[in-house]
Amino acid sequence: MSEPARRGDTQDRASSMVERQALRTKGWQVASIDENLVLDRSSFVPLTQHDDSAVILNCYQPGQHDEMHAHPKEEHVFLVWTGKLHLTGVEDGEDVTLGAGQFVHIDANYYYRLHNPVPEPAVYCQFRTLPAKQPKRRIVFFEESARGKRAVAARRQTASNSD
Repeated sequence: MSEPARRGDTQDRASSMVERQALRTKGWQVASIDENLVLDRSSFVPLTQHDDSAVILNCYQPGQHDEMHAHPKEEHVFLVWTGKLHLTGVEDGEDVTLGAGQFVHIDANYYYRLHNPVPEPAVYCQFRTLPAKQPKRRIVFFEESARGKRAVAARRQTASNSD
């Protein structure tokens, strides 16, 4: 099983990604999810990448979560391989727990938060688009957005009114 590449080292990530692939031609890249699973720690394992898309294998440990965020100009599909993945968004109805074989497709600029709610690792395959021109920021946290700042202010106002 290959070690996941470090996020900051593009050259190591690219060479490790090629080593993880079973077949690579000009137009094809083939990799195995099972052969690249990392279950004993949180992981971000790049499997394939073309000019406008990428496939990454992620593992979230029990209770692990990220912050509410969006990716300008990037769509994401999260396909759960093992375990459970709880996703929440900021729009009404955006709250779902996915199991193995289920996926969600999130449009660019939509906020979401990922969380592993169960006592075993959650492994999911991430399919994402890559913009031709990178935005100023690849990740925008909800609380930094205008809408997020209004929501924080409203929560503070509600809390101070209840005191």
